[in-house]
Amino acid sequence: MRARSSGEADLASASRRPASLPPAGATARIAYLESIRGLAAVQVLLLHLFSGFVPDLVFPAPTSALAASIHLSPFYFLYDGYSAVYIFFCLSGYVLTRSFERTSDWPPAQILARAVRLGLPALGAAVFAGSLMLIVGKANVEAGRLIGNAWLSHQWNPHLSLLSIVRDGTINALFLGYRDMPGLASLAPWQTSVGQSFVAPFWTLSIEFYGSIVILLLCWCARCSRQLWWAAIVLGMAFTLRSAYVCFFVGHLLAAFHVAERPASKPTLLPLALVVSGVACCVMADVWQPEWLVRLCYYQTYWLFPGQAPQMLQKSFGAILLLAGIINLQACRDALSNPWLVSHSRLSFPLYLVHWPIMCGLASAALVHLSRITGVGLAQFSAIALGIAASAAASFAFAAVDRYAVGVSRRLRRLTVGPPAIMPPAGAPDAASAALPGGADILAGGPCAHHRAATTV
Repeated sequence: MRARSSGEADLASASRRPASLPPAGATARIAYLESIRGLAAVQVLLLHLFSGFVPDLVFPAPTSALAASIHLSPFYFLYDGYSAVYIFFCLSGYVLTRSFERTSDWPPAQILARAVRLGLPALGAAVFAGSLMLIVGKANVEAGRLIGNAWLSHQWNPHLSLLSIVRDGTINALFLGYRDMPGLASLAPWQTSVGQSFVAPFWTLSIEFYGSIVILLLCWCARCSRQLWWAAIVLGMAFTLRSAYVCFFVGHLLAAFHVAERPASKPTLLPLALVVSGVACCVMADVWQPEWLVRLCYYQTYWLFPGQAPQMLQKSFGAILLLAGIINLQACRDALSNPWLVSHSRLSFPLYLVHWPIMCGLASAALVHLSRITGVGLAQFSAIALGIAASAAASFAFAAVDRYAVGVSRRLRRLTVGPPAIMPPAGAPDAASAALPGGADILAGGPCAHHRAATTV
């Protein structure tokens, strides 16, 4: 009989450890998940820059054969921020589960800390966007006119005032969301158009915030009983199946079975098939959706959460398949664990917050100015290069705001923290239970920057 390795012995020992005791190494970092977040943030950045300055690469019915071939190939996934947002939501479900299962039983403290963690950077980003608008004006309007891109001209059109900045960075971003975007339809009477936002990707923060509450409730159910937890999982996933919130349930379920911490699957055929299927679902979503999915999205019922557009729902399913495949491929884990990639990926949330006003303000102003010197064509690509460089530089500077928000959030949680109470909901072993850097204090759902055909993120 084969002798057990030390790792297997530790795993077996952990499975016998009382549920109330945190496992050794519970605060270890899952580095490769951090890198997934960082790469997804780059997808979002590229999506918005291409949408603004070379829209043929993004929008359906491109005018050139080259753009059409790229749009229907796996290369499109490299800048498919549409799908990246759902990857972020899945990662949030995973990371927040790890955080909430180890902390205080008093939910209001967790909710307040989460609101502060998301709200302070959002407010800072709104102030940054408003300041940039004062300097360069709404340069995106003229830039869109020059290159014939009505989508760009209709973005970044808020009323500039101190009150509107504060409202957009707090109430709209965190609690209300935006009209005609995925979220809570019951809040529509109080919502504004996403085009009137200082930072259009804010619309995902409200989904992130309410998704955090969902994860907190699931962790509470797990502490009560496994039967209650399973009932909440099954009913919750069924109810949110056609919305972005299903991604939080998937992430939570993966965390319950410690999928990201366990050794990767030895057979690689199934994980590879999941990756290929996920990318195919995401890439094809703009031009084809199965009939059953279309009917599911538009089926009128109060028994299901309001549906997204079919292409967005298909991208959410594709993102789930892709993530499940990546975390079960050791080669992907090794590549994504590169120290340089991991360290820079922690700037994903700052990058998500600052790139939109840079694109609509600074890069658009550069396009308008350079078009008079070099012509429109070269000015477009110069604007993209400037947008990438300026967004990267600004994310380093804005990281200080992000760290401050993390610190305030942690202090709030420590005020009410009780003894840790880990209870693996599905009876999965506790070994290698790990969290991303900062646990729930780092937003996995950050760069949500996807826009529907003529609507932005």
